[in-house]
This record gives sequence, C-alpha cells and structure tokens, in this order.
Amino acid sequence: MTDDLRSQIDELIAIHKGLRVVVEGDDSIAVCGLLRFEASADGLETITESFEIELTIPYDFPEAMPCAREIAGRIGTDYDHRNPNGTLCLAVPVEQRSIFLENPTLLGFVNRLVIPYLYGYCFFKKHGRHPFDEAAHGYEGILRYYIDTLGLRDSLSALNVISFLLEHGYRGHHNCPCGSGLRVRACHGPALLALHQTHNQQSLLGDFIAIFSLCFKQFENHELTFSNSMRLQLLRLLNRQKDL
Repeated sequence: MTDDLRSQIDELIAIHKGLRVVVEGDDSIAVCGLLRFEASADGLETITESFEIELTIPYDFPEAMPCAREIAGRIGTDYDHRNPNGTLCLAVPVEQRSIFLENPTLLGFVNRLVIPYLYGYCFFKKHGRHPFDEAAHGYEGILRYYIDTLGLRDSLSALNVISFLLEHGYRGHHNCPCGSGLRVRACHGPALLALHQTHNQQSLLGDFIAIFSLCFKQFENHELTFSNSMRLQLLRLLNRQKDL
C-alpha cells in the first residue's frame, strides 16, 4: 500500500469515525463500520441516518475504484440499485469516474458517491420514488448513458463511439464515429474529449465490453448487422485485448 493511500484512509476514518480498517489483503484493503451522515439533495428534505458498510479499496486506487457494500442486510436484493455481486450500484462507471474526478480522494468517493446513494435509498424507502433521475443498471445502463448523453441514434452508434475511443482516443480531425460525416471537432468533439479525459484504460475497456456484448446479442437475434469495416475494427480490438 502506498503512503498516499494510507494517508487517505486515515483521513477517511478521522472524518467518519465509525469506520475502521478490517483486513489488508494481497491487492486491496477493507474498511468497514458505521457510516453516519446527514444529507439533502436539490432542495429535498434532510435525512440523517447510518449504515453498516464495507469499502474494498484496491491498492492501485485511484486507477481502480473502490467497491461499496451494505453489510447489515438493510438494503435487500429487491432494491434494483444493487449489482449482481451485492455491491452498491453507485452510478454508471464513467459517470462514477466523472463525479469522483471532481474530488479524487477516498473521502471524496464516500462523500460524493456512497452517501448520496444511501440518501437516495432512504428517500425511496420513505416516499416510494427516487430523488434522482432513474436510470438503467449494468450493461444496459452503460449503453443508455452513451445514447442519452451523446444523443446517439441507437446501440450500434454507441458501439462505434466506444470502439473509436478505445482504438484512437480523442482525434479531432477524424470523422466523427456517430456517422454524421463531420469531423470530430465539429460534431461530438467536446463530449468525446470529456469522455477521453474521464476514462482510464480499465474503465474504457469495461464500457466497450458492455456495449459490444449487448450489440452482439442483437446481432445474434438478427436485430442489427455489422459493416465490414466495423467487423475488422472489432476483431482488432478483441485481439488486442487477448494479447495484453
């Protein structure tokens, strides 16, 4: 563990005094305990609550993001903002990174992502609705994020965009992958630059796998087709991952 990560954990525990270090593993450290908070959102009511949580923090943080769990059984499997492995679905990964990068510390992760999630859960249990915009989850949530944020036509357009970012990064002089026929800088330039600056290689690859998996299911169901150029690009990208 780096000295910086140790310092950030000490800062987190000093502010949220119910938390403590539990286990130091080979590739991560677990911080558990009672997370107390008082929060409000967008002019809504203030909620004061506490939850038993577990944070699994990888040693390569902040390159890799922590995972959060609620460990006292209060947030059940019937709540749809949980991942299949039981971790809390704090946000679509790229959106999570975007929020995190505004304050890229462990304390920022808890204050800007974990506590708003817990606030949202408490609000939902009390009022039967979410205080924030409702979004899809998992792979579908990732796909919808790209379509809605960039104003894309469909899943194939989203696959074009994420494949472009994975292969080229930001290239303002290239044709925009949305298919408009314009150069990137004259079309989706600002949005693609923001995505390029937000992503790291791990998060970018994760989004590519999610969108490709959904598109491939549509392909198998004869709901879309891949052009020859798209097939070649996908083969390049998939083979590149095998070589890593």
